[in-house]
Amino acid sequence: MMSKEISGRGRRVKARTQRSVWRRTEQDQSMTQALGEKVRSARETRGLSLAQLSSRSGIPSATLSRIENNKMSPTFAVLARVMDGLEIDWGDLLGSNQLAAGEKLVSFAKPGAGRSTKVRHSTARVLHSHDSARTLPLLAHIDPAELDEVGGLVGHRGEEFCYVLSGTLILHMEGRAPRTMKAGASALFDSSIPHTYLAEGAEGADILIVVARGMGQAPGSLAANSLPPPK
Repeated sequence: MMSKEISGRGRRVKARTQRSVWRRTEQDQSMTQALGEKVRSARETRGLSLAQLSSRSGIPSATLSRIENNKMSPTFAVLARVMDGLEIDWGDLLGSNQLAAGEKLVSFAKPGAGRSTKVRHSTARVLHSHDSARTLPLLAHIDPAELDEVGGLVGHRGEEFCYVLSGTLILHMEGRAPRTMKAGASALFDSSIPHTYLAEGAEGADILIVVARGMGQAPGSLAANSLPPPK
């Protein structure tokens, strides 16, 4: 009986170890390189040094440098704090479309269209990104991971809607028990509540997220968005 318990414990440790070894594919490296370049561009456009952005975001300068130079893939929690320090969101980071003077917002997207980026344990694709839009719709794939692997909980300005398209999602929110959400389930909440998304099962989960961009701020200079945290 004792040997069976030890054997079972060993298998769980091995599985956890295997899951925590996160290796970037060539495509992932290309996406994180593009992400790092966009972070650097946003920082330099705002005339910020690494030290200044570090002060505003709470992320060490060395970590910021590693992100910008594609030496690491950030967790969402880290990237969310970086975006908050830059006062931008996913749409601003990946590139927003601008409307001509007097033009009303109308946007269509074909299947597979949108701007994508990879962060550790999740991939986000912005479906429609416009400076004048008050909402930001994203498709996200959440890989299975532990809470500490994704960087913990993080909040940001605005409101957030999520809808589970496939798989099983675990929504963690500060002060509340984790909520298990199956395909077809949805949630709407104040994004300032620290939160994160985790997936249950090896296949991960696909979700639709719609972020109401920060209240009382001009679109195009808004706080960080929300997906599941990266490192």
